[in-house]
Amino acid sequence: MSPRPPLEPLPGWNGAIPLDREADGRWLVDLDPLIDPILCWSGKASARPMGGLPLQRAEIVPASQLGRIARRALGPDRQDRVEWFEHAENWRNRLISGDSLPVMEALLRHERMAGAVQAVYMDPPYGIKYDANFQQRVDRTRNDSDQTSDDVLTIKAFRDTWVLGIHSYLSYLQERLYLARELLAASGSIFVQSGDRNVHLVRNVMDEVFGARNFVAIIPFRKKTMPLGARHLDGMVDFLVWYAKDLESLKYHQLYLEQDIQGEFHWKAYDTPAGQTCRMTPEQQGDHRLLPPGARPFRLVSMKAPGYSAGNDFAIEIDGTRYPPPRGGSWITGSEGIARLKAAGRLALDGKTVAFKLFLDDFPLAKLTNLWSDTVGAFDKAYVVQTSEEVVRRCLLMSTDPGDLVLDPTCGSGTTALCAERWGRRWIACDTSRVAIHVARRRLLGASFEPFLLLGPTPADGFTLKTIERRTLRTIAGGLEPERIALVDRPTVKKGVLRVAGPFEIAAVGRYAEADWHASVQTEDGLENYIEVLCRLYAPDARIEVFGLVHAVFETAAGLAALSVGPLAGQVTASQVEDAVQDARTLGISELHLLGWAFEANLGATLDRLAAKAGDPPMAVRLVAIRPDALARGLKPGTGDRLFAPQGNPEATLENLPDGKLQVRLHGLTLPDRHGTETVTHAIDSGYIAAWYLDEAFDGDCFVDSQIFLDLSRAPNLKALLKVDIDPEEYRLQACSRPFEPPQSHRVAVRVTDVHGNESSVVLPVPG
Repeated sequence: MSPRPPLEPLPGWNGAIPLDREADGRWLVDLDPLIDPILCWSGKASARPMGGLPLQRAEIVPASQLGRIARRALGPDRQDRVEWFEHAENWRNRLISGDSLPVMEALLRHERMAGAVQAVYMDPPYGIKYDANFQQRVDRTRNDSDQTSDDVLTIKAFRDTWVLGIHSYLSYLQERLYLARELLAASGSIFVQSGDRNVHLVRNVMDEVFGARNFVAIIPFRKKTMPLGARHLDGMVDFLVWYAKDLESLKYHQLYLEQDIQGEFHWKAYDTPAGQTCRMTPEQQGDHRLLPPGARPFRLVSMKAPGYSAGNDFAIEIDGTRYPPPRGGSWITGSEGIARLKAAGRLALDGKTVAFKLFLDDFPLAKLTNLWSDTVGAFDKAYVVQTSEEVVRRCLLMSTDPGDLVLDPTCGSGTTALCAERWGRRWIACDTSRVAIHVARRRLLGASFEPFLLLGPTPADGFTLKTIERRTLRTIAGGLEPERIALVDRPTVKKGVLRVAGPFEIAAVGRYAEADWHASVQTEDGLENYIEVLCRLYAPDARIEVFGLVHAVFETAAGLAALSVGPLAGQVTASQVEDAVQDARTLGISELHLLGWAFEANLGATLDRLAAKAGDPPMAVRLVAIRPDALARGLKPGTGDRLFAPQGNPEATLENLPDGKLQVRLHGLTLPDRHGTETVTHAIDSGYIAAWYLDEAFDGDCFVDSQIFLDLSRAPNLKALLKVDIDPEEYRLQACSRPFEPPQSHRVAVRVTDVHGNESSVVLPVPG
């Protein structure tokens, strides 16, 4: 084979140009198809520009909701019975709303996290059917295709296939795998979950990105317990494709399962407490509970050495008969070792040769292999696609240590974040779906975990682990103490303590820059103007006529309306609304539709102020939220009513209490219908509001969850653990906040999440 031609000065096999080496932030694929077998598809790229948007912290969750409830019930003297893990360097886990591609680019370029991630768990859409991973509401996993009434905000799946089918899917996967590789530490692992239809293609792409030599395993895992009646063979498993960043440096911990040997033909005899050896009956072999008390099941293991040793070629005498080694071989240990085995009662005849008696209690565990037939699907799913936590748990425990960082770029219901939190790993998780972000947040806020005993102040110091003895032929023959195996999945648990999720942040990709308005977006056909793309999606017949912040005009049932598009990344601010309204008035237009990815808190008050201005013609302003993945590459565009949703306005009042404290009462959420002809107010008890949050001292920038109100899906019974009674209403959505002191900032903020995951905010001024 001829040597690889010098295509580019790139480091290593299948290497990538370091991100800081290229002025334009590109990565390149170091492949020659004449030498390296690769998968080809339509639209495959060997280079792409790196995005440049940083992450912005939008919200701080300083404490879990379950922890707050428990600490209030315990009182100030016993609050230390509620705890959470705190990581070194003031680390705070992050839940990020946004597409995984710009999120990972931001982590690399702006957060300097290349090589910082120990494990990536990725559960992307399995292939052609994009709708399979979509959920309309936070309170139910079943989508309702007939939900079309205008008074209900319905964000439907707006694409059901990729633009180029499997070709676009593979491009989606390839881009993210290259970024994941740059984020991984040298000892890191990546697990990509896939169904049986495309797992072979996934492995092909991962061979290209990580190098075939870094393949670790394909793990089939059982995803359901009962077949559903498929036309042919029922599919009972999904697959994990596991690659290392560098196989030679891979961090790996062996996991063990309880040995399930009943019915195994190797285990067919037992010793009684009196030392008598008996054969099992077929019934006993299938059910060890039928064995007599004190019976020790054993199996016979060959003592033939893998290679020949003249010093170990001798006969063993048992009951007056001498037995040579198996033909052409020697014993695995010498005469002294054989003597120790004989003295320990570990030798027995297996036909015409001598074998080692391995008792079940020598090591009652079995190594975990790559066949996970003992797993099942997730119970009580909170999201339409939700992997069992046991599957994720095994991946993280095999490949990480406490304190290591785990990344899930497709978090869904947040199972990876929950699993990482439970096992003391740091985590970053992101998703484009607002429903998924809310479901993950709610699960974290209501979760409880085993209070593992740490070896130091942080999880990075490790857990106090259970150990178990393992007696083997080698230890007995060598006169050695039994091996002590530390079980990484069995830490010591403290009693009488409730552990909850630690503080975390909610972030998004973006920056507040007017230059973003005039940026271009990458589409399948090349670069297009961002503003024109969104205007055409929202109103296909719109005329692009830029005048200040009016970007287009279009006809409605009531007449001519102006269309304004907010920044490509960042919030629509009050000043932007005022400028757009003024530009529309200058054009003589009295209706403005303002599209935005996110909105500054209290825009409702801005609209009220504009409406009350004397001498101005009446102006109808509609704030319209853009779905987070509306411009995602590779997916078919959908209709406007599926890409956009009316932005609501929380109806809340600030109440003064006799003792000088304050409280906030949420009355409901007001939003226009899809045609903008009227507004609808959904009361707090209507079932439309999923959660609301209160910042008792809003600083005008980052929202801090001082108080949280939502229905915890599974409220735990804490009486047995903490010896305290908790009113069940504490776990329910409340209309009124708890009293709090007036803030020095002289303003409080309320953020409301509806059942479709959309968020709206209002700021309430505090007099004085």
